[in-house]
Amino acid sequence: MKAFLSQPVSEFCQPLRPQNNITSFIYTNAILRNSDVLPTPLLHFWTLADTVILGLKDQRLPHLPAALALLKRRQLHYFLRNSGGLAVVSNEGILNCSLFFPWHLEAHQLTIDEAYQRMVTVIQAAFPELAITTGEVTHSYCPGTFDVQVNGQKIGGISQRRNMAGGVVMLYLSVNGNQLARGELIRDFYTAGLQTTPNQWHFPDVWPAAMTTISDLLGQPLTVAAAQERLRSVFHLAAPQAFKQFSWQPRFIKSLNDERLAISKLQERLPKEV
Repeated sequence: MKAFLSQPVSEFCQPLRPQNNITSFIYTNAILRNSDVLPTPLLHFWTLADTVILGLKDQRLPHLPAALALLKRRQLHYFLRNSGGLAVVSNEGILNCSLFFPWHLEAHQLTIDEAYQRMVTVIQAAFPELAITTGEVTHSYCPGTFDVQVNGQKIGGISQRRNMAGGVVMLYLSVNGNQLARGELIRDFYTAGLQTTPNQWHFPDVWPAAMTTISDLLGQPLTVAAAQERLRSVFHLAAPQAFKQFSWQPRFIKSLNDERLAISKLQERLPKEV
């Protein structure tokens, strides 16, 4: 499983602002669509402040306008993504990291579990002093089978998308900051969205203490930049020109434009006025 770490990997970093918050998923989708011409596997880092990223399932909240109004009152931005099912927080202490695996560079098309395990291997290598395991943390926000946890507390979540050309495994990692407040925010979001309606959609019953940060576990400050460097150091990085040349191809630029239209259209599913 660790053999893939010896392959050259390209890197792409995007520090984003709320005004261009859908850009990360525009690039994710466009890169995945063009994985058949990716020259190497790709490591994609991005950060985004003051935003709640909604999952497709969140559209089913019976009082979604009230839940979105709560976010607006707390001066938070939000948008709807096309991967993963439920809401997550992105702010100054959160690092997002995606790994793209082009199938043409693999001995075989990875299974879903194999692709997830590669990301887990990377996190464990980057933070060897932590006893990192996976398994659903039921009372976290956006719980899933491959929740990244230490001693039962979640520090990150993983989702995955794939097509005939390749796959991408996407990680959000709680590096530092007030994770208790993040949990309280998402708890309040679902409380406002459900109100007295029975929770027949199985939205998570969020316990804020179910999650923590890497910094708190280490017992010392850890910046997002330092966490990114730890993840980066696990790999052998390819020359920066590799991804630049890929990103200049007319086919990729067209895909970016197509995905921008598609994800912008997706936002129209959310209530206009809250």
